[in-house]
This record gives sequence, C-alpha cells and structure tokens, in this order.
Amino acid sequence: MKFQLQKKSSNAGLPSKKRGNVRAVLNRDIKTWPPISADGTTYEGNFEFYESDDLGEIYLTASTQALTGEPGGNPDGMGSKNKFVGEHPGTSREAMAFIKKYANEGFILFIGGCGSTEYKVIGSQCDPVKLSPSIKDDKDGNITTLTFEQEQLNDDYVMYYYGNLPTTAPYAVTGSSFAATKENGQVYQLAANADGDSIAVTSSDLDADTIITLIGGGGTDPLVLSNSTAGAVGYLTKNGSAWTGLSGSRINLKVVKADKTYLVEASRS
Repeated sequence: MKFQLQKKSSNAGLPSKKRGNVRAVLNRDIKTWPPISADGTTYEGNFEFYESDDLGEIYLTASTQALTGEPGGNPDGMGSKNKFVGEHPGTSREAMAFIKKYANEGFILFIGGCGSTEYKVIGSQCDPVKLSPSIKDDKDGNITTLTFEQEQLNDDYVMYYYGNLPTTAPYAVTGSSFAATKENGQVYQLAANADGDSIAVTSSDLDADTIITLIGGGGTDPLVLSNSTAGAVGYLTKNGSAWTGLSGSRINLKVVKADKTYLVEASRS
C-alpha cells in the first residue's frame, strides 16, 4: 500500500491524560531550533534557550485543557491554526500580572501527557501562538481563561518532541572526553581545541532513545567525532562521515542500547 492510517489501539479515541502544568517559552527566547524529521512531525534534537530561566510553567486545570486545529482557507491555500485553551483557577494578583505582561506575546507550548516523555508542541518559529486572556468572577466561578492561538493559517499542525527542556546552561566539557549522564544533561558544549583530538564519551546512563546534542567549540583544529565501535560507548555517524566541532555547529545523537550503548547520529547542522 502506498499509504495507510490504521487505528493505533483499541482505546485510541479516549481523551488524553493531561498534566496540570504546561511548559512554555517565548518564541524570541529560543536560541536554537532542532532539525525536523523526514516525515515532518518530530523535532530531532534539543531546543536551546538564550537563558537558563527562559522556560516557564503555566498551571491550567487539566480537565479544561483543549487543543484544536481548525481547517480554513481556499482550495489553493488550505491550512489550519493551532489553538490551545485552558482555565487557570482564580483571578489572583499574580494571574493579572502575568496577563498584563504577556498578553499578545508569541509562545511555543510543550504539552505533555501523564506517564510519557512525549510532548506535543504547538506554535512554530514563524507562527507562534499568541496569548489572549479572559477573566470571569461570578456566581458560577472565579476563572482566568488563557487562549493561545496562531494568527495565520499554516501547515504546522501538531509537532512532537522527546528531547530536553533546559532549565540549566549546557554542560561545559573540558578536554575531549566526558560522561553523557542524566546528571550532566542532554546538551554538551565542547571546548575549543588546537590538536584535532577525537571526542570520547567514556560512559552513559541515559535511557534508550534519548537524544543528546554536542555543540562545537571551534579552535584552530576542532574536536572530531568519528565512527567507532570500540570503547564503552560506540558512535555511528551517517554514511560514516566524521563530524568536526566547528564553533556553533551541532550534532544530535540518539542513544541506542544493544550489546552496549551506541550514540547514533540523528541530524547535524
């Protein structure tokens, strides 16, 4: 068959379980966007923000959260606009301060399910979701409703993300070797190098399918990551092509567990 879309599971149509806290970042605070997978649905890599505290959390009552994408346009310009709505309990001073500061700002939202490392991402680099709030304090309730919606029709739809949402700066690597661990995180800033030394990951306790990002440190003869199955951790790059850690360059590696841990290239830039 050229294509098929089958039911994923017997209860695929049940409402998704929601987390109360939605992760959010202002579009302008994203320093690096990860590459997108070949099928156009998944970010393959890790988001990087300008500052370690750029990521925020917004509490929205789980049962009130609604993610929609309504189609529109003409026959030669069909698309949709992503929209996410949720109710924040109360009309507190803190809530009013938030909406005064961020109303009509462009956000990227990371909406995660319970018991899953998967995030649904709405908003894109060119079409973030804009915040428009409303408040109600009457006999039926005391609620601040937050609506995040794209302004233009587009073909973004919902994207998926399994990477890191950073709350700290990238781990600074000294020398050419380091351990890729949960404690150190998923983004590694390599050091400048003058001898073309080989990168060596000495150990890893990261879970399978975790993606780590190496950021090149440059130098007169930068560090190099080459195909290798020797050592405690192996590396498999696309087409066996070595990656050179030029200043600001990036390579994204997926953790694969087999006879040992392998880091397999997902993308580079």
